[in-house]
Amino acid sequence: MKYQIILFDADDTLFDFQKTAELCFLGTSEEFGLPSEFENYEIYRDINQKYWDLYSEGKIGKEEIIPSRFKEYSLVVGVSFDIPSFAKTYSKKLSETSVLFPETKDVVVSLKKLGARLFIITNGISEVQRGRLKLSGIAEYFENLFISDELGAAKPSGEFFRKVAEQIHGFKKEKALIVGDSPLSDISMGYENGIDTCFVKKTPKEGKTVPYTYEITDLNDLIEIVK
Repeated sequence: MKYQIILFDADDTLFDFQKTAELCFLGTSEEFGLPSEFENYEIYRDINQKYWDLYSEGKIGKEEIIPSRFKEYSLVVGVSFDIPSFAKTYSKKLSETSVLFPETKDVVVSLKKLGARLFIITNGISEVQRGRLKLSGIAEYFENLFISDELGAAKPSGEFFRKVAEQIHGFKKEKALIVGDSPLSDISMGYENGIDTCFVKKTPKEGKTVPYTYEITDLNDLIEIVK
């Protein structure tokens, strides 16, 4: 087998995070009496991505993401609301909502049958990521879940990579593959640390282009790469 250790990004790679976030954001908005049309989620989605990108780049801390994204959303939409309460309700909904891509479980099961060791590497909030994985039906196939919130470092930093590698027994760069949808946080971490990468390009990506080893649009194509 070409790759024995597979490091999966979570959101928009294994999990359909956009569908999850849309359901939870609009549901929370409705509870708080705020506008709850799809275009409201689109506005929030872009604001949220901007702050998570800043976090990945090491420009802000995790504690700044949650209040900042909702404050900006409030200003853009022109509505006011109790931001801490909204954030708490939204995070709870996220932790209790788990939507995988249709092909995810079959791919994960197939990789385990091949003998691959599977891990998740994610920038995110601990209770949200662990809650969603627990509900997903695929938790048993992963040896460990590495979350920036718990490691005290974010992808794609060298510190995040070092902490992950140190906690995987028998880790060898030449036998590892990073699989993710983000050039900024997934592909660049592999590129900077000499790890092969598989770019999951489900939709067109804007911004920085980073060299990658493989590109797929369907997670099923990963099986032939790993063999």
